[in-house]
Amino acid sequence: MTTKTIELDLHGFGAPPGTARANVAELTTADRLKRSAVVFGAFVTVAIIALPIPIVHFVLVPGGLLLAVLFGALRLRDGVIFRGVQGRCPFCGTEQQFSLFGRFRLPRQVNCVNCRRRLTLEGRR
Repeated sequence: MTTKTIELDLHGFGAPPGTARANVAELTTADRLKRSAVVFGAFVTVAIIALPIPIVHFVLVPGGLLLAVLFGALRLRDGVIFRGVQGRCPFCGTEQQFSLFGRFRLPRQVNCVNCRRRLTLEGRR
């Protein structure tokens, strides 16, 4: 896994765009398999635990196995993920850490913690 910092534009409706710095991780095939196996194993464990419980096992076991395959496959496809985003709100000027994790895709909507306005992260042009 290699991490790098990239510059992004932080837009707000009616305000000049600001800049944000995003830490992203590029996952190797082994990293993606590990992440997928952890999620798959967690849901299979839930299905195994629910197996001896009467009535509940009719829903929880098939649901757990279905979710294991679904979320495992989703994690397997993530090649680049967010590790964190820092930036200054274009409206109020507050420097902040945006809570943004998961798959790296742009544009992405975030909210300012101070003025609560909706902001958009976009790639640099």
